[in-house]
Amino acid sequence: MRYAIAMMQTGMILLAGCTAATTRSSGGVSTGPGIPARTATPAEIEELLSESPPLELAASGEVTESFENGEVDWSDNRVRATGTGVLDPDNPNRAQARLMAERAAVVVAQRNLLEIVQGVRVDSETRVENFMTDYDVVYTRVEGVVRNARQLGPAEYDSAAGTVEVELEMEIYDSGGLSGAISAALESPAAGDLAISEQTREFLQQYSGLVLDGTDAGLKPSMYPKIYDSDGNLLIDTSQYASYLGAGSGTALRFISDLDRVLSQTGLSGSPLVLNVRQAAGQLGTDIVLGEEESGALGWLKSGLPLLMNAGKLLLGVL
Repeated sequence: MRYAIAMMQTGMILLAGCTAATTRSSGGVSTGPGIPARTATPAEIEELLSESPPLELAASGEVTESFENGEVDWSDNRVRATGTGVLDPDNPNRAQARLMAERAAVVVAQRNLLEIVQGVRVDSETRVENFMTDYDVVYTRVEGVVRNARQLGPAEYDSAAGTVEVELEMEIYDSGGLSGAISAALESPAAGDLAISEQTREFLQQYSGLVLDGTDAGLKPSMYPKIYDSDGNLLIDTSQYASYLGAGSGTALRFISDLDRVLSQTGLSGSPLVLNVRQAAGQLGTDIVLGEEESGALGWLKSGLPLLMNAGKLLLGVL
């Protein structure tokens, strides 16, 4: 479990933690106050994105958290769970017995999926189960998403054991997935007009991406990590951009296992700006604390984050 990529509408966030050597860029982007961010016109956004097309990854690797009856696949933006049903040996109608066993397997898979989902880290202080306990609407929505989880392929029938197994899956980042279910508890503003500053424009023109490397910090994956500056001030709370994370069909927070392989792909190999994460913070170890130099370089990021998401240029490194 070493890397993470979050696809945001047409762009991405990369959460990566890698011990392998990568190219570190040390400057070139203005870190001063500069011209304040302003709302960009649609024409400006279209022009800027046409000059910096979204990055598309050919491979992401596999970063999963395994459980007894399923897994959280951060690479593929999925939570999966299996369930097993037993055929009634006293039922002479074998077709009916198999159908009833399959239905029982689905119920068990739903129960296992709900159990796994409750343990997913939302941020460094909260898991999904906390939101389900505190908000009735979240509890109801999560249960609804679990009940509507997709079945992966046909049920597997083991004639020797007399069992039927099914596998269900649901998205982490999707309006109809986990992010949509807990959105009522996030109080995240709706996606609106995109801000643009000279620093944002300069970054998009100069760098192929931004990587915050959390290798040595031991950063763990979560749905909405926070980013703090060197003085402990909150720089970015990514839950405030949940409307971007869960708004499009291509939206996902994905994790990768090989940063070198990702950075060697077309569009990323040119000149990504790679900055180190000084410390992983919070009870669950999912928040990013930057060093003093890194904090200065990213002082403009809060206003420019939505645009960078759309441009596919923001890459945040976590373990």
